[in-house]
Amino acid sequence: MRSILTKYIQSRFIAVFVFCVLGVIILFLSIDMVENLDRFIDKKVPWNITALYYLYYIPYVIVLTLPVATLLAAIFSIGTLAKNNEIVAMKALGFSIYQLLITLLIIGLGLSMFAFILGEGVVTKTNKKKENIWRTHIENISSRHTKHLKDLEIQEPPDRVITIEYYDGERFEARRVKIETFHNYRLISRIDASLMWWENDVWKIKEGYQRLFDGDKEKVIPIKQPMVFHFSFTPNELLLAQIKPDEMDVVELYRFIRKIRLLGGDDQRWMTDFYLRIAFPLANFFIILLSVPLVYNRRKKSLTIGFGISLAICFFYFGLIKMGQVMGESGQLPPLLGACLGNGVVGIGSMVNLFKTRK
Repeated sequence: MRSILTKYIQSRFIAVFVFCVLGVIILFLSIDMVENLDRFIDKKVPWNITALYYLYYIPYVIVLTLPVATLLAAIFSIGTLAKNNEIVAMKALGFSIYQLLITLLIIGLGLSMFAFILGEGVVTKTNKKKENIWRTHIENISSRHTKHLKDLEIQEPPDRVITIEYYDGERFEARRVKIETFHNYRLISRIDASLMWWENDVWKIKEGYQRLFDGDKEKVIPIKQPMVFHFSFTPNELLLAQIKPDEMDVVELYRFIRKIRLLGGDDQRWMTDFYLRIAFPLANFFIILLSVPLVYNRRKKSLTIGFGISLAICFFYFGLIKMGQVMGESGQLPPLLGACLGNGVVGIGSMVNLFKTRK
């Protein structure tokens, strides 16, 4: 009997969930089209490119709105069971709120895993393609241009600063390069080269000048033989500096954070985003933990009230997520605590509410 009830609850939840996912996706894309479709028309972007842009947009929308769909599915599926007195019948059969909750929490955990895999395996790739379409057709920035950087300054531990006036990401060439070496905050040498290139996993300079500084004295030595530099940055890592966080997967983001630390930069913002990548998919789990006890005993709940409860929870939860993100990025909270603020508050509130719920 319990297996039958479990399958029945799962089927009710999944049916509402699929409907909510489709509805939220259509609503989200419709709002974006109202805001941006005229830009595609003004730029005379072909309809197939426009369709491809929104096709690449869908995975991101799914990951972003999964918690909302999960919340609506939990509120309406369990609320309908309570309204039709099916919860009362389940209690009479010995099917408690804990068994009901475990049944849905398993689904919530599965949805969290799906959201993480979709976000890291698909969304980062489709976001890159979507942004390329926007840059190319709306902003008129070619993909080739995004691989050409200007005025780069890189701190190379422990005592070097490399300045690159122009970097060609297609040829792996840095032009008009200046390599400064310091000792006790005093400049002791500088290399000026018109060209530095990447070859066999090292940076090389063939021609230029090396200047040695000793107090007020300066010695200039022409570079006539190739010089090899084992810098910590690679050509691809130079290009990462212009990539948005949502275009990196979690592994790329972690490597980028390590590089920022190595170069002595502030990684507060990036660490918060890194932890949020893991914390946000778990929203599907915590949303179910919060919403089920809220509607478990509400037999007179109407659909309007259910929608109102869902809307209030959405504002509350996403408000906590955003507040934690801002506080984590600004340094008011440690990155891990800022990223987990929403889940932590909702988790504690859910346990208190579950304890007080009439069984």
